[in-house]
Amino acid sequence: MFLDAGGVIVLPHRGLVRAALARVGIEIDAAVVTRAHYRAVWELDRSSLHGVTAGYVPAFSRALGVPPARLQDAIDALSVLADRERSGEILWSEPAPHALPTIAALQRAGLAVVVVTNSDGHAAANLHDAGVCHTAAGAGAIVTAVIDSAVVHSAKPDPGIFHAALECAGADPAAVVHVGDTVSADVAGARAAGIVPIHLDPGRWCRASDHRHIRALNGIWSHLDPAPAGDRLP
Repeated sequence: MFLDAGGVIVLPHRGLVRAALARVGIEIDAAVVTRAHYRAVWELDRSSLHGVTAGYVPAFSRALGVPPARLQDAIDALSVLADRERSGEILWSEPAPHALPTIAALQRAGLAVVVVTNSDGHAAANLHDAGVCHTAAGAGAIVTAVIDSAVVHSAKPDPGIFHAALECAGADPAAVVHVGDTVSADVAGARAAGIVPIHLDPGRWCRASDHRHIRALNGIWSHLDPAPAGDRLP
């Protein structure tokens, strides 16, 4: 089982986002942060269909409802927050709904879990320090490995990052599924590597019929062999 990090197992921390914007005089409701993330990645997917490459932070800021006149201030504040060395914080530190218990259930079912993420070389350390997941015993979920694009020099949708994950796991592509929250990076990249992609789309914005969908990670059981009844989504 391959899992994207951002949007699948971890989300922007609502309190940190709200506080960073408040420091520049922009007030938001922390409750909108999670939905804003998924809305932002969906808008980026739509832009990519037209050959437009846009940045996550501007799309996220717009999805948070930041007024156009304050958009650059929000982008600057969130860009600082996203840089751990500058902010002292880990933006991606809030476990996604159902993520950690589902990872534990996948392991109980005998499935290795590998995180495959586009990041800056610090994904494993950030996930570890945030108590989200580790490759050894500790707080949070246990995973087999964290494959970081900056470390393997290949970023989704390039299939090279998936090839690195397959080599690490000693797995055949036909025996793997990958769950991600973007069509342009996760679905396209997994498919290019011969891996079945599953799109995590809580808002049900994606209407494509050429790939599978789930609304939360615990919906994965409908795409796998039956799991113990207590582990499956009701």
